[in-house]
Amino acid sequence: MPFHRPALGLSLAALALAGALSGAAQAATADRNPAPAVQTAPAPAPAGTAEAAPAAKVTGFRSARFGMTGDEVTKAITKDFKIEGKDVRRETNATERTTSLIVKVDDLQTGAGPAVVAYILGHSTQKLFQVNILWGGAVNPKVDPNALVGAANALRNYFVGQGYRQEGMLLNAPVGDGSQVVVFRGTDGQGRMSLLTLAVPPKPSDDTPALPPSLQLSYIEKPNEPDVFKIEKGF
Repeated sequence: MPFHRPALGLSLAALALAGALSGAAQAATADRNPAPAVQTAPAPAPAGTAEAAPAAKVTGFRSARFGMTGDEVTKAITKDFKIEGKDVRRETNATERTTSLIVKVDDLQTGAGPAVVAYILGHSTQKLFQVNILWGGAVNPKVDPNALVGAANALRNYFVGQGYRQEGMLLNAPVGDGSQVVVFRGTDGQGRMSLLTLAVPPKPSDDTPALPPSLQLSYIEKPNEPDVFKIEKGF
């Protein structure tokens, strides 16, 4: 099917018709969120006669670059968001044995509400290998669901024009049982990935209000080789 930008718009009604998405997005932003194994969707075709965008390069998030040490990432955070280093929280993932530097940002994406950004340092290198950004219910229980879906659409439209490889690109693809939608997934020439996922929990019952949706954006250095603790074969 050819790519048509107007058909890409997500809406809460469309998501409900697609199967009442279940399961909230991971609330613990320190956790790594691996790329989901879903089938490849058709890649977008160039729009009109516009010139092709330069090839995308996923190098981290803003001033924070993959391969930076914790101290270097902290300096990048304070530079990007004008906050004190003491406001950067550190958490350890006991299973993956990674360390996350976490900061809350009030207005990272217009309309999406406050966000939590987690910069994840690898188990073996203690250097940055992934950044997760989370909006929605886990951060702000009063989030406007329609505004969050609108932010997801805006981010997807932005990424589509950034020169990601067409091979393997996903747009608005349900995952597994439909508990999440991959709004955008794309890789650069070195296999580094940008991954945007949306989760909309179902309404628990007639007497219980529905939980707000969550939106997560991840920048991943090595999607297939994350720097996390693993028990060696033959244990």
